[in-house]
Amino acid sequence: MELSQIIFTICLVVILLAMAGYFLWRQVQTLRTLSALDPEERRFVRSQAWRRLVCSGLMVILAGLFAGSFYVEGAADQLAKQGEANREQGVKVPLDQEQARFFNVYRIYWGSFTLVLFIIIVLAGVDFMAIRRYGKRQLRQIREDRKAMLEGELARLRSQRNGHH
Repeated sequence: MELSQIIFTICLVVILLAMAGYFLWRQVQTLRTLSALDPEERRFVRSQAWRRLVCSGLMVILAGLFAGSFYVEGAADQLAKQGEANREQGVKVPLDQEQARFFNVYRIYWGSFTLVLFIIIVLAGVDFMAIRRYGKRQLRQIREDRKAMLEGELARLRSQRNGHH
């Protein structure tokens, strides 16, 4: 691995761990304040906090997978260079048992990385949709409350206009 790749990977790991730690701390704080909310809002905020806690845990796993890539990529680079050298010589050498086992580990490693990243993205999408649904419900409730208030005010004004105080 080149120095720039190492620095980039270290920066990504640090950023992921910092974000995971921050969001973990914020969601724990949120869960501690649930008793002050009404039941519908409490249910929404609790679900949101748990989704975000799971995402924080997955970000820690993702950071660990990034950090572990130092070990995996070194062996993969060596295997790729060996394959290129064989190709330049016009020799087709099949993978030996150890190389085939490493290739499977490499494939599973990056497949796991992709799966964790995909789950984070899906949970973020679920969180976005939940916020959207909750916001629409709240907006509908505000509109209904406002309509009821205006109808009540209109009825009061009509009764005053007709001489009924």
